[in-house]
Amino acid sequence: MGLTIQQLTEMSFLQTRYLAGHSGGNRPVVWAHTCELPEPWNWLGAGELLLADGYNFPADAPGQVNFLRKLAQASLSGLALAEGLHAAPLTPEAILEADVLSFPVLETAYKVPFVTVSRTVADSNSHKASASLGKILRIYDVVRRAHLVGSRSHTLLEELGAELGMHLRVLDVQSREPLLHSPREGSAEIQKSLKEMLRSTGMPLPAFMRLSVSGETILVLPIEGDRAVLLAEPVQQNEPLELIVLQHVAVIAGLEVERRAARALRRRENGSRLFRQLLEGSIDLETAYNQLAAVGLGERPWRVICFGEEVTINPDELQLRLSNLKVPHILMASRSELLALLPDGLVDSAIFAFASDPKVRAGISQPIHRIGLISDAVREARWATEAARSDRRSVSIYSEQSAMFFPRTVAEGEAAVANVLGPVLAYDIKNDSELMHSLETYFETNRSWQDGADRLGIHKQTLVYRIRKIEQLTGRKLRDIADQTDLYLALRTWQSLRT
Repeated sequence: MGLTIQQLTEMSFLQTRYLAGHSGGNRPVVWAHTCELPEPWNWLGAGELLLADGYNFPADAPGQVNFLRKLAQASLSGLALAEGLHAAPLTPEAILEADVLSFPVLETAYKVPFVTVSRTVADSNSHKASASLGKILRIYDVVRRAHLVGSRSHTLLEELGAELGMHLRVLDVQSREPLLHSPREGSAEIQKSLKEMLRSTGMPLPAFMRLSVSGETILVLPIEGDRAVLLAEPVQQNEPLELIVLQHVAVIAGLEVERRAARALRRRENGSRLFRQLLEGSIDLETAYNQLAAVGLGERPWRVICFGEEVTINPDELQLRLSNLKVPHILMASRSELLALLPDGLVDSAIFAFASDPKVRAGISQPIHRIGLISDAVREARWATEAARSDRRSVSIYSEQSAMFFPRTVAEGEAAVANVLGPVLAYDIKNDSELMHSLETYFETNRSWQDGADRLGIHKQTLVYRIRKIEQLTGRKLRDIADQTDLYLALRTWQSLRT
């Protein structure tokens, strides 16, 4: 057994005595370190003795009580304050709390430098340092063997956890989706607790955090520039969490996350290129089928999902969610929408990937049995997205659900556009004019002549002339509410039909 608080106080040359928490004298001291930051429990690990001149030690009773509770919850071995420096006197409330917690509060004589305490602890625990070094060497040996045999990231995480006696998992900070899998996936309670902790902590994240879930302690370490976190939970809860060892695991996990992110980016770029070629018809059928089969889309039918302008899921996050749900897919993103091609039979799983976000509006096409119909399916999905947006539903399926006052199908929509805006579209094509763009801007700026003209970069009278020309071509007057409604709905339909 290593050095304890009681043994430390019995070393006369350290001149360190109890102020409170004498019953915690059997706490082991694996390290001693100074820290004057406001929340030192976020910077020191279990079994470490906090040495403080008192800059961060509160003067008021509630502050001192909370300070000691946080240190105890972090499983520090104790607090040693420097005599005669900046620490406020220990209040009766703090003394009582330390005694209740069995958390030692010590005072080290003014003439004994803290470095003497640190060196004494280090010398007394040299055998423990050797044991930690042995663990560090073994985890890098696990990495070496994993790369020799080509193990996957989740296998590496499992092997590291087995070596350390821990359940390990790596989660994305924003979505809290698993980035590296392990046999023991996070519970909903862990996900919720982690979300609350990350929200309250803010950025940048501290060196490590402790998450308490159902009486169990999980150590959380940031990796990948705070974009992900490593969660470490001992298999046996009474086992200590060695911070120095886990920091090495976090470095390894960060490298694996980088490798995975690079592969995912290449996969998404290749998928986007294939999707665009399918829409443009610039790829032969045999090559297209082979490439679809290579990404798990070899079986028909497929469907297209379209996330509209309000989409709050970025392509990387959607790809991560679909991959974690084992849904084969390719994505194509633009400024105004995000398209996904996936198997018909896994549409429900895909919906589950984003259904928790109330702001998402998505449209789903009918099943596709031929590659040549994918462009039609994209238009169907866009049409369904407009229906979802109009009716404020999360998801709408083409031809099964339609928006009120909106054509039910693409064919009906094309007929409506031709009937109302056909002459304007023909005029624009013949004269290379911008009447349709002007009408869009006119409605987008809430029918303000000046705002619309400013956005278009033209004189107000020019916009007035263009709108009058539209009225002339369509036979509809914007002063009439019925005509204005026809023009607006036809415009929205035309926008949904554009490929």
